[in-house]
Amino acid sequence: MNLRHLGIDSKKYVRFILLPSVVAALVTYLFVLVYVPKLNLGLFSILFYTIPIFILLPGVLYPKIIEVRFKNDIENNIHFYITHLGVLSISEIDRKEMMKILSERKEYKSLAEETRKIYLLMAKWKTSLAQACRFIAKRTPSKIFADFLDRMAHEIDSGEDFKVFIKREQKVVMDDFATLYTGKLYSVDMFKEIYVSIILSLSFFAAFGIIMPFLTGLNVMLIMYLIIIFFFITEIGVITYLKAVAPQDPLWQTSGEYTDVDRKLYRLFALSMVIFLAVFTALLFANYVYHLIDLPFSFLMAISLTPLLIPGFVAKKEEGMIKDKDKNAPSFIMSLGASASARGGNILESLKYLTAHDFGALTEDIRALYKRLKTRINKRRAWEKFAISTNSNLIYRFTDMFVEALNLGTDPIDAAEIISENFIAINNLRARRAQSASSFVGIAYGVIIGIAFALYISFGVVEAMNNLYSSLQIAGEVVGSILHTVPAEDLSVLSNLITLLLIAHAVMATFAIKIMDGGRFMAGLIHTVGMSWVAALSGYVSQMAIKSLLGMGGI
Repeated sequence: MNLRHLGIDSKKYVRFILLPSVVAALVTYLFVLVYVPKLNLGLFSILFYTIPIFILLPGVLYPKIIEVRFKNDIENNIHFYITHLGVLSISEIDRKEMMKILSERKEYKSLAEETRKIYLLMAKWKTSLAQACRFIAKRTPSKIFADFLDRMAHEIDSGEDFKVFIKREQKVVMDDFATLYTGKLYSVDMFKEIYVSIILSLSFFAAFGIIMPFLTGLNVMLIMYLIIIFFFITEIGVITYLKAVAPQDPLWQTSGEYTDVDRKLYRLFALSMVIFLAVFTALLFANYVYHLIDLPFSFLMAISLTPLLIPGFVAKKEEGMIKDKDKNAPSFIMSLGASASARGGNILESLKYLTAHDFGALTEDIRALYKRLKTRINKRRAWEKFAISTNSNLIYRFTDMFVEALNLGTDPIDAAEIISENFIAINNLRARRAQSASSFVGIAYGVIIGIAFALYISFGVVEAMNNLYSSLQIAGEVVGSILHTVPAEDLSVLSNLITLLLIAHAVMATFAIKIMDGGRFMAGLIHTVGMSWVAALSGYVSQMAIKSLLGMGGI
């Protein structure tokens, strides 16, 4: 591992990261060693002894984390990079200038940094492109990029035409990217099985934790808080792992500029949150203060969250439109390139001709682009506005390359051919990802049903037994030596905490779904609300079932 190449100063790393993490871990361990035994938590005390390990690990693994992040940045952008390089190579600009242009693109992240190093080796150290490529290939953490640089260095030295090589590399690198993308989808499929195993095991552990105070006399609220913390840490870990293995391929444009759709969605989300708070407050007072209704807390939460369906449905509809635009974009780019090439590079006339054609959801955006270009005020901004208003990240990135190629005097059909072919390849990969994400939706609903049944059945058993032993006309010390009772107010709070735990899990599961499909969390609010209702219904059914089985219908 080359720390210097990754931008890590070894002395600063030891002084400001590794040493503080070691000291913090030791202090935490001593604190746990002194105070945890006094709490008498039994097996639960093991959780506290693992805290120093979690504090130490980030410091020890910091260089590896940076290396993996660097590698992922490269591999997540290599398909855009090779397309951009292909488009630039068919223009007449110098190779050094080509490297400079690519190095200034911040959206390429670590790839831009690697290209900047190649440019500096050429500009400052007067090395050839082949020598610079070999130097960086030995140090870059990405095998795909290293192999590409090695091939480029070899072909330059052998005297092959650079344009021919880069055009051939489009398929080679895109095939490598497709293999990597497919491998990540396979990792996501493996994650589904791990996810089900971890969460269900955790739910049974939590169910045992709910029953344990009834058997041991431990504080039920303390145990429940520990369960929530453990659940939260595990869920965060699972989401972090998924984010690391899933393809980083966002559906929505990443320019940072807000569109009309963005503003509409944020307004709807703000409105739905206001309605949520109003409904929640009204139901809370009606249920617990004025006793006008008698709703379980789980249904109260589900009803209150239902207004979030409004932005959820709108965002989901917009994501459907983005996917439709992505499907039509390659044919639009190819048609525009062919038409403009036949007309001697006249984009405006070609675009006027294409406005009469149907490109699905992209049609209106194309017509708006033609109107902007016709004003001849700012052509670059007109194209940029078109790309951003589609809300598609692929259209935003590829349109920018196409426009740059036109400004450099490239034949439109050559640029369009490279871009459209790679666009189609990515669309095909996204279709596989969508299938994988849709199958996880069913898994997420099944898992929350399992958690709700496990927790509410355990709670139902505790509630039933607690009521039974509290009603026995036996001396408290006799009962206490065998079984322990829990205060009724603690049971009420415990039921509410279970509901909040399930709601939090629904939110985390929604994050997982949207990480998988590349969309926005707002479009997943449908699943948050849906899982909240599923959890409430599952909890109600399980409680009715346990009361019926124990013959306690009057409870």
